[in-house]
Amino acid sequence: MGTFSRPCLVDIDIQVDFVLPEGALYVPGAEQLIPLWRELTAFGASHGLPMIASVCRHTADDPEFQQFPPHCVEGTPGQQKIPETLMERHQFISNRGRDTTIDFESQLILEKSDLDCFSNVHAEDIFSLIRCTTFVVYGLTTEYCVRVAVLGLLARGHRVHVVQDAIKPLEETAGERALAEMANAGAAFIQSGTFFERVRQHMANRVV
Repeated sequence: MGTFSRPCLVDIDIQVDFVLPEGALYVPGAEQLIPLWRELTAFGASHGLPMIASVCRHTADDPEFQQFPPHCVEGTPGQQKIPETLMERHQFISNRGRDTTIDFESQLILEKSDLDCFSNVHAEDIFSLIRCTTFVVYGLTTEYCVRVAVLGLLARGHRVHVVQDAIKPLEETAGERALAEMANAGAAFIQSGTFFERVRQHMANRVV
């Protein structure tokens, strides 16, 4: 089966507090990626691709706030996932308890309270059981949660492509170091236009 015959889109922490200038931990220029993130989400929905996302969800006294300014506090507008990246059919996966029934036909949104999406108690099962040929990762930020997600997937033996024009760092030099680290660990990089074209080619060949 070809690499892009059934990719799984993985969007990382595309939330108000990171994306919009008024956000509590705004990533400069992130709002410029909203049209591309919208396009990736719509493309995944229209082509029936599996989709996973992560979102930060912190308590007001979260230990992470010793490293970063308070952000994505539960119940605040800043914690919300931006609507351009939210599929009509979606399921938020809480990190509190293991009695959740997973709807693999939905966009699965993993809530987490630290940098690592695998800190969600359901993440290991979801990434292991979802049927796909590669994980296609994008979102925020390059040197933090994107990097940790990519390295976590690679360490678990998964194939990973990073959509290079759909990620953004907090700091450019740190972002460049993270790109090199991900590449050295085995990640491949792809531009969004190339990704769209490769999926369309596989779909067309399958029809033929």
